[in-house]
Amino acid sequence: MFEKTINFLLENACVSIRYLVNWDMLKTSINDPMMQNMQTEILQQKTVQKYLSKQHSDGWFGDELHGGNGMDSIIGSLLMYGVEADSPYIQKAIKALLTPEIAEKHKNYFAGGDALDFDGRGGNRSVTAGILVKAHVPESTPLLAEEIQIAFNHLSGALEHKSIEDFTKKGAKYRYYKPCVKFPGGNHIYILANTHNWQTAESLQTAKAAMTHCYSLMKDVGYIMFRKPKEYGGSYVGPFNYDWNSLNNIDMTDFQNIVNNQYHFAFGFWLRNLIEHPEWVLQTTQSYEFLAELLEEDKLMKIIPDNTKEGFRHLLGIEPYWKNKTAVNCDLTFAVLKTCWPVLAK
Repeated sequence: MFEKTINFLLENACVSIRYLVNWDMLKTSINDPMMQNMQTEILQQKTVQKYLSKQHSDGWFGDELHGGNGMDSIIGSLLMYGVEADSPYIQKAIKALLTPEIAEKHKNYFAGGDALDFDGRGGNRSVTAGILVKAHVPESTPLLAEEIQIAFNHLSGALEHKSIEDFTKKGAKYRYYKPCVKFPGGNHIYILANTHNWQTAESLQTAKAAMTHCYSLMKDVGYIMFRKPKEYGGSYVGPFNYDWNSLNNIDMTDFQNIVNNQYHFAFGFWLRNLIEHPEWVLQTTQSYEFLAELLEEDKLMKIIPDNTKEGFRHLLGIEPYWKNKTAVNCDLTFAVLKTCWPVLAK
């Protein structure tokens, strides 16, 4: 399965995609001379050099912890282009992140982050843990170990809720979380999806049951806001919600609605959410099978409008030369392959 797709990418894609196909799908060792040569070429790419130029002499990346020019975004982009997590650039950044006297010189927080942490909803500490996860830092690292436990407590604690009214409250404009409730958000699930020490047979059974229960409560619910405690100002901020709707089945009409959405980033965000779902989250594999069929039938380029492709490029694009239609095809093809591979290639 996917042999034709893999061969197409190996023959036509840029070095980053070819490297990632070899690593993720073909399991080629990073010590293979071919892989080492490609890693050198990746580091020399113009886009990668642009991100590397944002590293301060003390190791910190960008101007802040979280955001478009934040540590999390820059490290995520470097990894997306195929830079290895153990590269000296990323490891130097992690050292800066974990060294208070360095981190405090930069904006190592974001608006509402402390309030979100106070309520366990995924703030500065949770974002920091997410960066550590990306860089494959040992799970015994104190901050990460604490955030893994908090994440699991929120996931398992959700089993106690019988309805959405148990953990949220409807306000004049928004539905928002009640104070100190246990219910998983995007950061919680991301941390659990990319760590392993917590995964025993019993805890995985609990996680699967909790996700099924959460999905039953949230599959038809939109955005939920977080209201800061009074000591943090009492205003509203948007928490890192999980996209429960992306666990739904999908047909061609649904897909057309996504790719033709006036919000041109909708398809990219939806696809990124599918990529990040761990196996124990899935309620069905139907959406992955649907995408795999589009991939095998070479329909993606014809179905997705140009403005949606541009939105996708902003979020998930890797190819450097989008004036070339083959490059666009490679980007879309690889993203969908990366989505389907962990679920269907067994």
